[in-house]
Amino acid sequence: MGIMLVYDITNEKSFDNIKNWIRNIEEHASSDVERMILGNKCDMNEKRQVSKEKGEKLAIDYGIKFLETSAKSSINVEEAFFTLARDIMTKLNRKMNDNSSSGAGGPVKITENRSKKSSFFRCTLL
Repeated sequence: MGIMLVYDITNEKSFDNIKNWIRNIEEHASSDVERMILGNKCDMNEKRQVSKEKGEKLAIDYGIKFLETSAKSSINVEEAFFTLARDIMTKLNRKMNDNSSSGAGGPVKITENRSKKSSFFRCTLL
């Protein structure tokens, strides 16, 4: 239901692969799959090979959301997952509302369950 396309901002070649991955998604994935482009390692700005503007432009060209993240420094990681989950939830709710006359279920709610070691997302029907 959702795909994150991640490239390394310190590696131009990984950025160049994004177009190939998008083409594969268009050929093989569901037409309504949510997509997001992530430029990872934003904490390594001194080694940057791909500008933020270049990543944003690619995302705009394909009509996909964009964020820069750092898995190491935990910058925008939760934001990326929450954004993708919200977009999926919005699409599911829209489909359910469109099908509500046929007796489909209610809206979907994404909640976060935190523990000290890790966090995970739970999808529940209301």
